[in-house]
Amino acid sequence: MVETLLRPRVLGVALLAVLLVVFPFLHTWPFVGDFIGPFRTFQAASFAYWLVILLSMNLLTGYSGQISLGHAALVAVGAYITAILFDQYSVPLGLAVLAAGLVTGVLGAVVIGLPAVRLSGPYLAIATFSLVIALPQILKMDIDVAGVTLDLTRWTKGTRGISIGEIEALGPVDGLFDARQWLYYVSMLTAVIMTFLSWNLIRSRIGRAFVALRDSEIAAQQMGINIRLYKALAFGISSCYAGIGGGLFLMAQGVISPGSMDVLTSINLLIAIVIGGLATILGSIFGALYLTFQGELISNIAPAISSVVPEQLVEDPETLRGAIFGSLLVITIISFPRGFAGAVYHLLSRGSAPKTGQPDLRRWLAGLRALPFFARLGWPKQVTESEVGPTDPEEENPDHQH
Repeated sequence: MVETLLRPRVLGVALLAVLLVVFPFLHTWPFVGDFIGPFRTFQAASFAYWLVILLSMNLLTGYSGQISLGHAALVAVGAYITAILFDQYSVPLGLAVLAAGLVTGVLGAVVIGLPAVRLSGPYLAIATFSLVIALPQILKMDIDVAGVTLDLTRWTKGTRGISIGEIEALGPVDGLFDARQWLYYVSMLTAVIMTFLSWNLIRSRIGRAFVALRDSEIAAQQMGINIRLYKALAFGISSCYAGIGGGLFLMAQGVISPGSMDVLTSINLLIAIVIGGLATILGSIFGALYLTFQGELISNIAPAISSVVPEQLVEDPETLRGAIFGSLLVITIISFPRGFAGAVYHLLSRGSAPKTGQPDLRRWLAGLRALPFFARLGWPKQVTESEVGPTDPEEENPDHQH
């Protein structure tokens, strides 16, 4: 029992859990408060809803191989369902988010998944892309056709959208947490639960069927996998996650409108899972960090660049945002083709001795140099095979008979 508790992975999970619990109060601690302000609590809540949304994107694109360029539309549907139930029908916010996930999941499986089972690759991407283009107009729809009035603005409030304001802590904990801390705990707890469910799903029979479907539909069909069923199921589960993520987005932002989830957001979601790492939960975490801090990072870089660039080229630092964003994206994709998660897994696999599994600095440096980014720089110094030792465990025993 003691040995189990002292394992590095168990200790790491325990320390992470403690950090997540105390994070909203870190800004009140001596010394720590100089680096972490109260606004970081809201950013952590933003990280939580981005994580749930990217988990949904990774389940669909990373694991089942179905490219979606309209995922932001599903997030918007979940946010609108949550807002309508909470604002107009007085449904408790937690139940409204859960209902939004279930309804969005059914809509994704039936309305999108079933018609799209015959599509793949760019054709599927274009079909899903039409969703995010059409949805803003549908949400503002107020028409009269053949004497039949279709007025969705009664629920969606048209271009103004729906505002629910700032959420308050429930009665039993009111006074213990302020609104920002309560938002953090609700969002982060939901994100942790959804991450755990996703981790189990991809290791289940359904998850293995998704991976087989991604690798080869023909091979999956020969293995007895129902292609139509699992494609629709992938859309349904992914849409359920997106709906819950949309509900969390509404809780954090306090408002949802037709322009909240647009084409650029859909493209950003796809970019985030590629940068983080496809088909990995760690990649979704890195992608969520990217979406949470990209604006702040670029805002800090832009003034520094404008200070060294002639004024004739740059009049306003904000004009550099697009150029910086594109440059960072290209550099990241070239340097880490499998995303940041792929780089981390590569270092971990190369940084342990073959038999003991203990950290080995020489192997770690060799793995670091093998990454495209450091290989182009020629750093760190070349580590030869003789210095690192054999990578195959069987090579360590010259008497081993093959």
